[in-house]
Amino acid sequence: MGDGTATTAYWDELARHLRGRGLPPGHVTATVTELAERLGGTDPAAAFGPAEELAGRLAPERAAPDEHVEIWRWTADTYADAALLDRFGAEGWELREIDGLGRFVCHRDPEHPGRWEYRREPAVRGDTAPEGWEPCGTWVVYRWYKRPLPPETAIGAGDASSPTPVRRRWWRR
Repeated sequence: MGDGTATTAYWDELARHLRGRGLPPGHVTATVTELAERLGGTDPAAAFGPAEELAGRLAPERAAPDEHVEIWRWTADTYADAALLDRFGAEGWELREIDGLGRFVCHRDPEHPGRWEYRREPAVRGDTAPEGWEPCGTWVVYRWYKRPLPPETAIGAGDASSPTPVRRRWWRR
């Protein structure tokens, strides 16, 4: 039963915290607008708790980055993700997760990059990772899995003048 001024201040504070956590302005506006519409006239502080805590639940802060590790967030649709993951995995980018905004979150140690192979499968409830593969992200109806590439199949392994291409192997159920 907060008054309009307190309610407006809450939404403004939530927006400020979300922007501070790296959300793009359009996502912040859409999130705050949707929450305010769904809540109606109910006091948002009573419903959600402090704005800073709600922002933390909606957009968790990133861990302090290791100064030797590069982190990269990018997007792709289902027509391009396999080719991009092949390319970036061969360059040493390891997919760690798919964040709440649907972005691929990858990291790479520039001093000791690993090489990675990926595959995408339809997400089925209770599904387990295929043998030899590690789950690395889920988004809507898909799950992604990763495994390290053997050194001999990684681009740049062996003779630098003739790199061995990485071949895509997709298995379907």
